[in-house]
This record gives sequence, C-alpha cells and structure tokens, in this order.
Amino acid sequence: MTLAAAVGFSQPSKQSPNILFIYLDDLGYGDVSFSNPDSKIFTPHIDRLAREGMAFTDAHAPGPVCGPSRYGLLTGRYPWRRGKDGRGNGAKFRDVFVEEGRMTIASLLKQKDYNTAQIGKWGLRHNYSEAVLPGREPGDLDAYDFPNKRLRGSQLFGFDYSWCITYLDKRDSNIKSQFENGLPVDPTLTPTDPYRWLPDGGDKVVEYLETYTGLRQNPKFDIDPKQPFFIYWDPPSPHDPIVPNEAFIGMSGAGLYGDFVIEVDHYIGKMLNALDRLNLTDSTLVVFASDNGPARGAYERIQELDHFSMGQRRGMKTDILEGGHRVPLVVRWPGVIKANRTSDALVSLTDWLATIAEITGQQLPKQAGEDSLSFLSLLKLGGQEKPYRESVIHHTPRGVYAIRQQDWVFIDDPSSPDSEPEWYRKSLRAELPEHPGQLYNLIEDPKQSKNRYGEYPEKVEEMKSMLRSAIDAGRTN
Repeated sequence: MTLAAAVGFSQPSKQSPNILFIYLDDLGYGDVSFSNPDSKIFTPHIDRLAREGMAFTDAHAPGPVCGPSRYGLLTGRYPWRRGKDGRGNGAKFRDVFVEEGRMTIASLLKQKDYNTAQIGKWGLRHNYSEAVLPGREPGDLDAYDFPNKRLRGSQLFGFDYSWCITYLDKRDSNIKSQFENGLPVDPTLTPTDPYRWLPDGGDKVVEYLETYTGLRQNPKFDIDPKQPFFIYWDPPSPHDPIVPNEAFIGMSGAGLYGDFVIEVDHYIGKMLNALDRLNLTDSTLVVFASDNGPARGAYERIQELDHFSMGQRRGMKTDILEGGHRVPLVVRWPGVIKANRTSDALVSLTDWLATIAEITGQQLPKQAGEDSLSFLSLLKLGGQEKPYRESVIHHTPRGVYAIRQQDWVFIDDPSSPDSEPEWYRKSLRAELPEHPGQLYNLIEDPKQSKNRYGEYPEKVEEMKSMLRSAIDAGRTN
C-alpha cells in the first residue's frame, strides 16, 4: 500500500468520531507550557492541542494516585466506592482492579463496534491467578504458564488489543516485561529496557493508525477499518524511573524530569502528525490529561530549578490538596469544538464515560457510571449559564475525603499533607492545623494557605452534609 493510497483513506461523514485518549502518568498541572507560562518545560505539541481545541483550568483526576484515577476515568465511578480497596494502588499481584462485568469506556464503545486498543501501562492489574501453573503463586518467574495461558488486563474490559508492560517478579516491581494481547513479547521473560517503554508505546500508536488506514499490516490489532477506533494511550511517563533518551537530555530547564516530559511531548507530536498525514485529524476527537499531580521530586525542582510542577497550587501526588488532583485537560475535536478556547468550568475526569455515551448516542445503564455527568454541551458551546457539575469529591489513599462546591472546598481532616516540606509551607504562609477540618475559598486563596473553617461553621456543616449524602447515596448523577 502506498502512502498516497493511505492519504486517500476517508470515513463515513456521519460516523461517530475516532477517539485518541492520552492519559499521562504523574504529570503535574504546571509541567506543560500551555497551562503554566512560567514552566521550564516547553511542550509545543501539547500546546498545539490547546490552540486547536479547548483547554480546561479546573479539571480533576478521579484520585490522586495512579490505579484509582484510572479506575475512575474508565468506569465513571469514584474509585473510593469500592471501599478501602479503591483508595490506593493495592497489592502488587492482586487480580484485576475493575469489578467483573463493570462497564468501561471501552466496553461502552464496543457496543458501537469501535476498534479498541490500550497501549502503555494499564495500571489496573491483570488476571494473575489465572495465568500461573496449578498450585503456584504469581510473583515467581517460573510459576507462569505461558503461552498456554494469557496475562489479561484491559482485554477483560472491552479492549480488543493490548500492548502493555507489567511486572512478573515479586523481588522488584521495577522489573517489567512487555506483553501483547496477554502474551510476553519475549518468551524468556527478559526484563524490558525502561528507556524503551515510552518510544515503543508511542511508535505502537502510530503503527496502529497506519494499519487502520491500510498503510501497514498487523493482524494482531484485529482492526475493522469500516468502524471508528478508540486508542487509549496511557504511557508510564513521566512517572519514575525518569529515563529520557539521550536526544532529549538538556532540552528543558527542569532537569531530567523536564527532559522526560519533552520526550513525551515529542511522541504526542508524532501521533498528531500521523493523524494529519493519514487524513484522520478532522474525524478524531483527541483528549489529553494526566492521572494525578506530580510525584516525588516536585519540591526539589522548586528549590533547585524554580520549576513548579503543581503550578501555583499546594500539594502533590497522593495529597488531598489541589496539587494532588488538579490536572491539565485539553480536548480537540475539529468542526465541533471551536479552536483556542479556555474553560474554567469544574470538570471531573469521571465524566468521560457519560460524555462519550452521549457522543455515540448511547444511554448508560443505571448500574454504570454512578459519578459520571456528560459535558458534551459544554464542549460544543464553550460555556454554560448553569454549571453542568456543582461539586466534585476527592479522596486520598489514607482515606481522607474532601468535597468541592463552586469556589469552596471542604476537607474532612485537619492535617497538612505528609509530603509537604516545612520550608514550602512557610513560603506560602500556610497556617498550621488548628481545626478539626479545613475550608478554603479557591478564588480568594488558590494556594490553600488560609483555613476558613473557624470563620464559616455553617458552610462547613453544609458541605460536610453534602459529602456524607453523596457517599451514602452511592451515586452523584
């Protein structure tokens, strides 16, 4: 197949859009240049998405840590509804995190015959207990029964194709192997090179696009070119280990971490360029977001490099404060979303299930997407007189809850985040805990430095009641 033939590829004009969903790992709100003019990391390709689509300034991940956040995104459900098991990442070799039979974005789209592919990390565990020899336990390399059995994860929840890395060895979770459709790419289970995790996954997305249009052939993708695609690219980047390849070292002003973010941006650029040259841009909805705030190293970058990964917010990954869960979000959809728009609407990433259901003309069943509200009208109109969402609930792995309502956020816990150094707290002039909880006005005090709990007892009781009611009701939509 020639390139000219591939460029001639076209889809039915009334077909639901293709979807490329980019979900980065531990990228902070302040790490990208479109959302932080003072960022020491220049991200031109992510910035291009913002120029050509709609950027959100008040979007929130479903949780401040990887596994729960991914669960919430894909299921449209606050992850803490699973109980304590839904607040953190859980044991290394537990079986899949998503409940059997629960609807996900992928299984929703399969009802409309989408081609569905997950490429990257996954992060929601696999069917470990089904992939080992009888009487053996996962975590020992000689316990797995490949190729007679498959290590399935995303394929159990609506994805046709999976290309992901995962750990098999209980001695070191940083030792990972590459799997394709549940089988190891290297039958010897030789650990993969972490410097290849990002490039190989990024190139696999481009290969998928080229195969979809007929430019290449790969039967493992199991693609029907007459139907739209949903690609969920969730690379293990810029999560540690921080492993930028040599060509990107020194390209940022934020050390190796910043260089790694620039490498991520490079692969996003390759995907956007592929959409352009394959005539897919106009028919593809592209979403860019992160699964939580920045991880360890964020405070060192402030001290040493004057780079604020959390932006002008307080908190980082695992924290209940804004820096733990406020994330960059950009949506590009040519012909539907007007270019170069910015929205300050309150958005939860749990809302993508309901939004995609409305985009594809589907109705969510009652038992699905309990905390998902469609914001399709906001995407189309660019603004609304009445917010589509009045509140968002946050939580942490240690069980701290908070509720955001309009400009206010109530935290049902008195303590400052364990991660926060004393010098940083003092630099913000943040008060030491002296009340049973915390109340902040994010318009007046975006850095959450002044606790208004003692000044507004009626507001505290109102929001505490809202939080308890939402937890007890089992759903918020």
